[in-house]
Amino acid sequence: MIKLSARHLASLIGVFAGCQFALPVMGNTCRWDSAPGPVTYQVNLGTVYVPRDASTNSVIGVADQFVTSNRPGPTIICTNDGSVTLDFNAINIAPFDHRRGSFGNGGVDDRIFATNIPGIGARVTLEAGFDGHSGNSFVPIGGSPVVPFDAQLSQRMVTPFTLSRLRSLVTLVKTGPIAPGPHTVNRHMFDGYFSNIGKGFGYNLNATVIQSQCAVGANPVSVDPVPLGTWQVGDFNAPDYATTPVPFTITLTRCEADPTNANQANAYIRLDGANGSLPEGDGRNGVFSLGNGSGARGVGIQILRGDGITPVPLGTDVFFGSIENARDKTLGFSARFYKTGSVVSPGSANGALSFTLTFQ
Repeated sequence: MIKLSARHLASLIGVFAGCQFALPVMGNTCRWDSAPGPVTYQVNLGTVYVPRDASTNSVIGVADQFVTSNRPGPTIICTNDGSVTLDFNAINIAPFDHRRGSFGNGGVDDRIFATNIPGIGARVTLEAGFDGHSGNSFVPIGGSPVVPFDAQLSQRMVTPFTLSRLRSLVTLVKTGPIAPGPHTVNRHMFDGYFSNIGKGFGYNLNATVIQSQCAVGANPVSVDPVPLGTWQVGDFNAPDYATTPVPFTITLTRCEADPTNANQANAYIRLDGANGSLPEGDGRNGVFSLGNGSGARGVGIQILRGDGITPVPLGTDVFFGSIENARDKTLGFSARFYKTGSVVSPGSANGALSFTLTFQ
């Protein structure tokens, strides 16, 4: 049995009272938690659509599509008690696409990189952990985590920064003409570097881009030529007289479009005179002159929508609604003779138009 005197006991209590016990603290650094990296994150947007004739700087698919890497990799952990500054650098590997004009509102929105497909660019924004929105997040210098950017972590953290699966927002942008057919985007976009470990990850972007459009068959017009009938000169006894409209259709087949309607494609048609036919006036009332070989005078032909009332303007793109994936689309029209002169002379009356389809 050990006996301690009151004097000795007081000395021991004093010794214990003067000691400070601290929990083990990891260094203020970034490190690999287990297996070392770097890791390559594969980011896949899936299949996205863009109207075939969309203008340059149009969004392909949807803007800022949220996506995570396909699987977690080795884990990066960064700790800081507030006494040091840790750095992160997102350094682009893909070059900037300088062919495009201004996208969005300028500034960070203009950080568009070329992919491996001409005419398709990409903007990447990093999410949680790099946006400065939490106590264990790197804070972007300049305020925006749009690649490329630099960020710092200098605040005291209660919870360590941990990265095993990368979250990002991706916007694909049409930066120029895109060749026909489906296209596979597969490009190493940028690398991420951390204090103390150097390169932590690479970022590969993958997607399939399809241009929304419809095909035009060999005989797309329901009846060609459209029979406008035989009329007596005396029938045209009033200014702007028009005969009974005769309906016809133009059918578009094998339409390819976004099945989710996230990026809807619309069909437009432009009608122009052909074989000697020309628009009457500015063409806004859909009337065009008779063409080569016609003997009648004082009449033209008017193109209307399927309702038989609304004129279809000539020489301009006219909206005819959206297209749907894997479905045909029918554009409805009608045509009729229309009095254009003060005197109408008998004879054959023929006219012709060509049509151009765009998908925007």
